This record gives sequence, C-alpha cells and structure tokens, in this order.
Amino acid sequence: MYKQTDQNIKTIRFPVTADSKLQKMAEKCGLTKLDFFIAMVDYFYKSKKDPRDLNDELLKKELTKRTDRIIAFIMTLEDELLKPLVRSFEKMINSQNSIVNFFNQHIITHNKEQKEAYAKQQATLNSVNTSIRNIETAQFTKDVTKRKCLEILEYYIQHREAMGMMTKQVEKDSLIQNVRQQMKNL
Repeated sequence: MYKQTDQNIKTIRFPVTADSKLQKMAEKCGLTKLDFFIAMVDYFYKSKKDPRDLNDELLKKELTKRTDRIIAFIMTLEDELLKPLVRSFEKMINSQNSIVNFFNQHIITHNKEQKEAYAKQQATLNSVNTSIRNIETAQFTKDVTKRKCLEILEYYIQHREAMGMMTKQVEKDSLIQNVRQQMKNL
C-alpha cells in the first residue's frame, strides 16, 4: 500500500477494529489514514482535549468559565452603568413630580382665580352695558316724550289762539279734554 521512505515516520500498532474505524473516518473526510491521523493529532494538540473524555468536560469547563466571565462583565456593567442610570432617572422623575406638584398648586390655582376674576369682570361689564342701554332707552324715551309734549302744546296753543272771545265754553272744554287725553296717551 504505502511505503515509508522518510526516516521521521514512526509506526504505531493498533487493533484491526480500530484500523477499520480509522479507515472509514478517513474516507469520509476524503483523506488518507496517515493524513487523517496527523489532522487528528493536531486537533487534540491544539484544542488540549482529552480524547478519552467523550462528554468533553474540558469544553464544558471552558464554557462555564466563559459564561462566568460574561456574567461578571454584565454585573460590572450593571453596577457601573445601569444602577447610576436608574438613580438618575429616579432623580429626574422626582424633579418632574415636584414641578408638576408646584404647577398644580400654584399655577392652576392662579388660573382658577384669574378665571373667576374674569367672570366677575364680564358680569360687571354686562351689567354696565345693560345700564347704558337702559339709560339710552330712557333718554330716547325722554326725547320722544318732550317732542310729543311740545307737539301737544303747539296744538293747544294754535287752537287756543284760534279761539276768540266768542268761542263757546263747550269748544274750550272740548280742546282741554282733547289735550288731556293726548297727555294721558303718552
């Protein structure tokens, strides 16, 4: 099969069953038995694994060690970054709560007072407006009454002047009655 020509090549004796397993594994990987054996030795040398350990305890220990390092790193991050950040957020929330409480106590109360004051001013202005309208209406009514009184007076004066000495008392009484009735109708 393969002749050894190199002096650096050593020979190992092992059972035939192990040889058949080695042959199958080498063929499966597409290597010769020698190349497969060399690769297997390099693998165990570099990985520092014990080939007898089928459960791969070293790998488990390494994984556990790395997991512990990661957890320690996370805990350090938590202590150095997250906890101060949480404290900062708590301080910020407390500050905002105090601002909201101050706002609720002072500003909202002040706004309510201002709203009540504005409502009172509006009511007062409405009352003043109503009074001014009443005064204007009264003034208009007074002016209309004066004008009508003057018209009645003018009517009385015209008819009284038209009467002479010879005017009957009935006509005079009728004129007085008419003027009185017009004054009552105002």
